[in-house]
This record gives sequence, structure tokens and C-alpha cells, in this order.
Amino acid sequence: MERRQVYDIPVPRLEVTEHQAAIYCCSHCRATTTATFPDGVNAHVQYGKRIRAAAVYCNVQQLIPEDRVCQLLRDLFGATSLCAASVTNWVNGTARTLGGVVEHILARLNEGGVRHLDETGLRVAGKLHWLHSISDLAFTHYRISAKRGAVPSFLTGGTIVHDHWKSYYAHMSGVDAHALCGAHHLRELKAIEEIEKEPWACAMSVLLNSANQLKCAAQGRGETELPTSVHHGILTKYMAILTEGLAFHERQDPLARRTGARGRKARRPGHNLLVRLRDYRDDVLRFLTDFTVPFTNNQAERDLRMMKLRMKISGTFRTLEGAQVFADIRSVISTVRKHGGNILETLTLSPQQIIARL
Repeated sequence: MERRQVYDIPVPRLEVTEHQAAIYCCSHCRATTTATFPDGVNAHVQYGKRIRAAAVYCNVQQLIPEDRVCQLLRDLFGATSLCAASVTNWVNGTARTLGGVVEHILARLNEGGVRHLDETGLRVAGKLHWLHSISDLAFTHYRISAKRGAVPSFLTGGTIVHDHWKSYYAHMSGVDAHALCGAHHLRELKAIEEIEKEPWACAMSVLLNSANQLKCAAQGRGETELPTSVHHGILTKYMAILTEGLAFHERQDPLARRTGARGRKARRPGHNLLVRLRDYRDDVLRFLTDFTVPFTNNQAERDLRMMKLRMKISGTFRTLEGAQVFADIRSVISTVRKHGGNILETLTLSPQQIIARL
């Protein structure tokens, strides 16, 4: 016997569930009493929670514009009466429903530990706004602000990982420690090595990469810290490279200064990086002293990548409210994905059920 198997899906179709409420009339006073309908059954004819969740999923998770969501659901399920305004209303309603879940996510992120912070620009009503993210391995929170410097100053305790945006230092005094992204330093060092031809940059890149490899190897062996001698050796080499680099710039001719210019003397990019690596040495090497802190801020950059993709597909947001609606739903979606949950199923659950799964 020869066998062949074909896997396919049944023809998609909408299922209609009719709810009937009995109406009784009192034989004495002639007053009528009508039975109640289930929660959520408010109109004579309406779409159910699963197709509403599918529309929100397509629009916010898969970044499909509203009119194309309608076309997709018409072609797949025969939802011929669906319009873009309905999709918008469902998205807005989902954001209101998930408000408690977003607050729960923010509360969990404020419990301490290692949090990753980053921001990216977006256009709202023709003006530049900023999407600020707070994330860790389990939770993600997005917030829209008109100012880049409106960092989440309400965070307390723990360590925050970022790319040395000065506002994080100026307005986030409640956290215990800062950690700077090593990937940003490596990119800057590569540019200084290739463009500025400064010899110290290559040595610093090699040292930072080697230090990260030593840490990863120690973690792989189940260790929680580097041996004192190894850590001291890295620190000694680090300071020696800084000394070499600063001496290199002291030998250079000063940059030309414009007539009437005020403020401190301008420095070359390599000189500025050296000063930062010197003044924020503990934050640069935080990944060595605290093994829970990663070498890079890639977690935050991965969590922000979806906004750039959304802007390429759909362009700007028309209103600030619409932008925050998108941010709130994506906060829940990103968090659910990190917990391994099914996003489409989650969008059909109540806020209490979602919180119980997080």
C-alpha cells in the first residue's frame, strides 16, 4: 500500500451564534421582564471577540493598515460588512481594556533588577515625538512623549542599561546603578580606528571583547564573578590604554576655534570617547562586576525595532492618542511573547486572566 498525506486547512467561514432572551408578561400587572444577554452581546448583530482579536492582531502585531485588515478578513472569513472604522474602534477599545495590564507590567518593571532603556523618534501629527521603552527579559513597556529627555525618572532601585544619553544620568537618581552599552562603544571605537586612525582604539576594542568573552566563559561554568586577579588585570590594561590615548591627544594640535566662540574648547571624537571611558569607567565595566548585567543594550534595541518597521509601512500617527494606543497594546503583546504565550488567544482574554499568566 502506498500512502500520501496532504495537510490543509478547512474553508474559513464565520459561525453565527444566536442568543435568545425570553420575555415574560405578568398576568396581574401586565409588566414585562426580559432575560439578560451574555456580557459583550450588546447589539442585534455584531462581530464576536475572536474576529475582533484577529483584527487587532493583524493591525498592531503584524502592522497591517486598517483597510488591508478589512480586505484580509473579508477574503479569509467572509466578513463583508467590516470597515476600517470598526478596526480602529476595536483597537482603541482593546487599549482601554488592557490599561490594567499595562499598569501591572510597569509595576513589575519598577521592582528592580536589570532594566534596559532606549528611545527612538517617530512622527505624530507631523511633529517629532519619542517612543521610550523600558524592558527586561520578561516585560516590556512603551510610552510616547513629545520630548526625548522625558526619561522614566519614576524608576527606582536596580540597574539600568542605556547608551549614555545624558538625561538618564540627570533625571534618574532613584536607581542604584547605571551600565553603558558595550556595542555602542565598539561601534565608536571602530569608527575612530578606521577614520581617525588613532592607535589606542583597536587595543580598547580587543580588550572589551576579550573581557566579555571571559565573563561569558565564567557564566558557562556556573560562576557568578571573575577571579580577583583576572578582574584586576583587565582594569590595569583598561587604564593603561586610556593613559596612552589621552597622551596621544595631548600631543595633537588644538582644533581651530571660531572667532567669538564661547564655552570649552572643542575636542576630537576620540578624545571625547576617552574622557567618557575614563569618567564612567565603573558603568562601562558594570558587566564584569555584576554578571546579571549584559555587555550590550540589545534587548532595548530589539524591543524598539518594531516601531521603525511600523513607520516604514504606515508612516506617521495622526494623533497622540492613537500613538499611545499602539504603544499600550504593543507593551502587552511584547510581554506575552516573552512569556511564550499565544498573542491571538491573549487578545480574547480578560485583563485579570492575562495578568494571571504573566
